[in-house]
Amino acid sequence: RSARGHLYFSLKDGEAQLDCVAWASAARRLRFDLEDGLAVEATGSLTVYRARGRFQLVVTRIEPQGLGALQLAFEQMKRRLEAEGLFAAERKRPLPAVPQRIGIVTSAEGAALRDMLKVLRRNANIEVVVAPATVQGKVAVSEISTSLAQLGASNLVDVVILARGGGSLEDLWAFNEEEVARAVADCPVPVITGVGHEVDFTIVDFVADIRAATPTQAAEILVTQVEESQDRVENARERLGWELRRHLQTARARLVTAEGSAGLARVPHRVEVARLRLAVADRLPLLLDELARNARHRLLSAASVLRRFPGLMAAGGHRRLVESRAEQLRTLIRGHVDHARTAVASRERALQHLSPRRVLDRGYSITTLEGRTLPLKDAAGLRAGQALVTTLSEGSVRSLVVKRPDGSVSVRNPVPGRSKQGSLFDDGG
Repeated sequence: RSARGHLYFSLKDGEAQLDCVAWASAARRLRFDLEDGLAVEATGSLTVYRARGRFQLVVTRIEPQGLGALQLAFEQMKRRLEAEGLFAAERKRPLPAVPQRIGIVTSAEGAALRDMLKVLRRNANIEVVVAPATVQGKVAVSEISTSLAQLGASNLVDVVILARGGGSLEDLWAFNEEEVARAVADCPVPVITGVGHEVDFTIVDFVADIRAATPTQAAEILVTQVEESQDRVENARERLGWELRRHLQTARARLVTAEGSAGLARVPHRVEVARLRLAVADRLPLLLDELARNARHRLLSAASVLRRFPGLMAAGGHRRLVESRAEQLRTLIRGHVDHARTAVASRERALQHLSPRRVLDRGYSITTLEGRTLPLKDAAGLRAGQALVTTLSEGSVRSLVVKRPDGSVSVRNPVPGRSKQGSLFDDGG
């Protein structure tokens, strides 16, 4: 090919060779590249090249034998871009964890756009930005490439769908052009293609990060991605809530067990205080459930909020946002669980400290009427002949009430014991 765009080549068979030229006007109409060994049918006019005295065919039309011109051009483009690495798997980018704003490049009047919008509207958290482009004809290549570049540079979308409805190979040809293929490769956000029907493959399908069989399927892929992300957040919230409730139920059971012990039965006012505090702790799961629901809502709307400040988040940043918010949620709930555990342990230690057994170990005693459990605090109500039981740190003493001549009450110990300890309720110790 000359600098002016003319093509110079030779046609030959097993017996002869003919020089050929295709002027730039004819060369521009070629859909494929001429290659050595390619079998073609050439149409033109035979002239004489006077400078050398040789015949020359001025070609006006060339068609490949076997494959059509478009199919051959498709195969040539595919081989060239694949060798360049544009189809490599390592170039494919994953979809964002929670795609909130989706860009669409397609015809504004086509059925493909209506079908995609119908699917995307199933999820209220998805916003759509449409960059209309002609998808067939002379201006299709430049408009598609421009719309892709503008959406990618806008920093307004998380992913782009490039789509059009079905058609013939010639109808879909804009999506086989190198300019469009490179625009897909250069787009800074992931690109999903949905061009034609399931049997249709175009060059952009190989370059794109994900290829969908149809425009509708491209929209389904993104809606499914959003719904799965929402389900993961909801499942995490439920698991954390279940774990929190389990810990609180265990703590309540331990307190109920401690409340039923003999020692606590003798200090009912302390038990009542502990019960009131536990009742306050019972509200904790409800509060944490509300916190978890609010956190989930913030996770799902965080990307949309941050889009109002484009400089704060680069493409693909929503994955980090979800991970950050999920970690904050886990930290918050773990803190509340730890706080509940600490509160329960503190109550248990306080109740154990108030146990009468601890008081008896310090040299005090508890005296009750025989057959009763409440301790005696006043001797005025005692009658002669009543039996008393004095509980010591080690063992107990049974006594009888004796009325003295002066009217005072004295106590006789019918069974000698180690009773030099003071009364638990004696001010003198």
